[in-house]
Amino acid sequence: MKLDAYTYDKKLIELQPLEIKNKPPQWWSNLKKVYKVFDPRTSISVPSPTVRACPGVVNYIRKPIIMKLWSDAIFKVFPDGRVKVATPLHNDRVNLQIGVHEKKQFGNLYENSTVVKLVSPWVMKASDRTDFMCTEVHYDNELRKHNILVAPGIINFYDQHASNVFLVFPVKEEEYEIQLSYGTPLMSIYPMTDKKVDIKMHHATTDEMNSIIDCFPSTFLGRYYSRKHTRR
Repeated sequence: MKLDAYTYDKKLIELQPLEIKNKPPQWWSNLKKVYKVFDPRTSISVPSPTVRACPGVVNYIRKPIIMKLWSDAIFKVFPDGRVKVATPLHNDRVNLQIGVHEKKQFGNLYENSTVVKLVSPWVMKASDRTDFMCTEVHYDNELRKHNILVAPGIINFYDQHASNVFLVFPVKEEEYEIQLSYGTPLMSIYPMTDKKVDIKMHHATTDEMNSIIDCFPSTFLGRYYSRKHTRR
C-alpha cells in the first residue's frame, strides 16, 4: 500500500523522515540477549534469554512509524487543566499548535489529568483503508518519566488524514513545567497489514495540507464514519 505524507517543514523530510526503520532505545543496545543462571540441579550456569529475545517486544520496536517531537518545547500545566507551550524564539519555521480538550469530552477516563491535542506537522493519505494503530512508544521512557500518557486509537488514512498526537498530562495542585527535547519519540503508528508500506514524503504549503484535511461532511457527530459510509 502507498502512504503519502505531506509536511510544511522541508527540514523534517531530511531530519525526521517517516519510515519503518527504527533504532532501538539506548537501554536495549546495552542489554545482552542472554545472561547466566545457576542451575542447582546440575551446578552448571546456563544461558537464559532477556527481553531482547522476545519476538513480541522486538516486533513492537521495529515495525511502527515513529512520530517524533519536531521542536524543543516547554509545556506549562495549570491546576485548572489549561496548558501553554513555548518553543525556541529564534525559529520562526516551527509551527507547534496545541488544543486542550474539555473534561466533558472524556469524562472520568483520565483522573486528575488534562488532554492536549498536539497538532502534527504531517498529513497522511493512504491508497486503501488499511487501519493504523496509534499508541505510545512504550519502550522509550522519555514521556513516562514525566507521567505523560499517549491516548491510543485505530484509524485509517484513506478516510481521514490528520496524524495528531493526544498527550495526557497530570494536573497538580500547583502549576508546573515540563521540557521535552527535539526528536523525543511521541507516538508509534503501526500499519495493521502484512502488505509492504511504501512511504513517500512531500513538501506542501499549510493551505494545501488544510485542503487535504478538510475531507469530512458537514455533520455535528460521526463525521469520520459518515465519510466512510459515503465513500463505499
